[in-house]
Amino acid sequence: MSFGIQARLVAGIASVASVLVLAVGWYWTGQQEQELRAALAQRESRTASLAARGFAGPIWNLDLVAIDNLLDAVMADPEVFSIELQGLDGVGTPPRRQRDGVAVQPRRREFDIVYQTAPQTSPTPVARAVLVVSSELVLAQVQQTERFVISLLAAVLAAVIVTSSVMVNLLVKKPVQRLGALAQSVAAGRLGARVEVERVDELGTLTQQFNAMSEQLRASSEGLRRSEERYRSLFENAAEGIFQADARGRLLGLNRALAQMLGFASPAQALAHSSRLRRLMGVEVPEFKRIAAALSRHRLLQQLPLLVVTREGRQLWLELSAHLVPGPDGQGLQRGLRIEGMVSDITQRRLAEQELNQHRDHLEELVAERTLELSQAKKRAESANQSKSRFLATMSHEFRTPLNAILGFAQLLQMDASLTKAQQAKIDLIRDSGDHLLGLISDVLDMASIEAGRVRLQPVAIDLRALLEVSCDSVRLRAEQKGLRFDIELDPELPTRVRVDGQRLRQVLLNLLSNAVKFTDVGGLALTVRLAGLQHGLARVHFELGDTGIGMARDQMDRLFQPFEQVAEDSRRLGGTGLGLSISQQLVRLMGGEIEVSSELGAGSTFSFTLDLPTIL
Repeated sequence: MSFGIQARLVAGIASVASVLVLAVGWYWTGQQEQELRAALAQRESRTASLAARGFAGPIWNLDLVAIDNLLDAVMADPEVFSIELQGLDGVGTPPRRQRDGVAVQPRRREFDIVYQTAPQTSPTPVARAVLVVSSELVLAQVQQTERFVISLLAAVLAAVIVTSSVMVNLLVKKPVQRLGALAQSVAAGRLGARVEVERVDELGTLTQQFNAMSEQLRASSEGLRRSEERYRSLFENAAEGIFQADARGRLLGLNRALAQMLGFASPAQALAHSSRLRRLMGVEVPEFKRIAAALSRHRLLQQLPLLVVTREGRQLWLELSAHLVPGPDGQGLQRGLRIEGMVSDITQRRLAEQELNQHRDHLEELVAERTLELSQAKKRAESANQSKSRFLATMSHEFRTPLNAILGFAQLLQMDASLTKAQQAKIDLIRDSGDHLLGLISDVLDMASIEAGRVRLQPVAIDLRALLEVSCDSVRLRAEQKGLRFDIELDPELPTRVRVDGQRLRQVLLNLLSNAVKFTDVGGLALTVRLAGLQHGLARVHFELGDTGIGMARDQMDRLFQPFEQVAEDSRRLGGTGLGLSISQQLVRLMGGEIEVSSELGAGSTFSFTLDLPTIL
């Protein structure tokens, strides 16, 4: 038997109210019973105390009349069930009073009755009293309270049931019924139906959500309808062939493009000719079984080339892409399985591919022949380059000897005081040109030697500080002529003697210092050499040269160390080969280091490298 939401809510509220009233009533009744019993105990104690004081004199004097009167006075209390005096001398039967019936939850108290003859004497026991008090009146009051609690519970339940029934009917049942009617309308297809929101509460919010859901369902239905129309239009008007078939290969539908591809005027004509996909496409049975097995195993086929025969007997190359659509239970082999696929005519492409393959085979032969020729030409070029490098490296002496002779005679003529100023100027020009030509030839020969692998370092023990001073003195005059500041900072911890190829290290420093002077017009340059570490007889020496020159952009720094590259403007390229930095980098690498550069266009450049140099004690 099922109960409605109203009955369940009323029952729940009534249950909660009943539990609450019962709990309060039980607590109240218990508290009252405790208070009544505590009061009864106090009255019992007070009665015993009064009896002990009242009976002491008559018992001492054996005044039986007074004793009987006092017993009757004690029994006047309705809560006293009985009282008995024991241990009276000279009295045969102990005086006693008792009510008829049985005491209800009796409380028994025994106490001594003492008499004091004088204030300074000790009290003397004269008798023992036994007092029994009945709890009947207390229980009657408790029962009356319980009846009141039960009456209150009945009244509260009645009020709760009536009130909650009315409130639930107004606030819950009717709005829920309206929502149910809205849900039935939506289920019946009347999408977009609405219910007025009567109150701003939880049910009002729920009503708004139902209205929004109905509107959303209407919009979704419209979207699905438009999507179905678009899908139908795409299906019917697609340039590619599209089909649907069941698990046994029976066609469920195909579009116009596939029908015309197979030689039929319309899809209806194609289905009238055959509902079997294999027969309609003219695929042989073994080939069809192979395709079906692959589709069942992989559940997806993509761009599978297929040779079919059309209705007119014409062979056609098609490209098939198909996939399985699971049934309602999600299992591919259950009832409701469909095959959806797309077919493209690739006959022209296959013919083009065949022709392309023929051209490719011929082209591969041509490429192989050309590759062989290029390989032979590369070998000849490499051999010629190596011969050139070996020739230049070998001819270094022959190139320098005539120039040294020319420079030597020019120096002798410069010391001849008999020459006129015009003759002296011409001799100076001869020497400057010779020095410049010797520098160019030295750079070219050094690069040729490096490329030929004939450069060998010759480490010897040198005075590092002296080498640095000599290198700086070589360019200090040119810096002073341009008005540049030239700072040198040498670490005091630098070792005095190290083992290094001094000539090559000086060549690197001169190249870097000369470039710094050449490309700096304002400000100056600074050479810093410091000891970066000393361990196991190896001194790690860091060289850093900074200037305030024209600086470089990022693309210029990428080309900086390439042979014959000059990244400065044309006015500063005169007189250089573009080999100095490339040679310096190769020499530093031979020494175990790497020249690094940081620069900013217009803000100067900084060149640095670090070498591990053996120390000499």
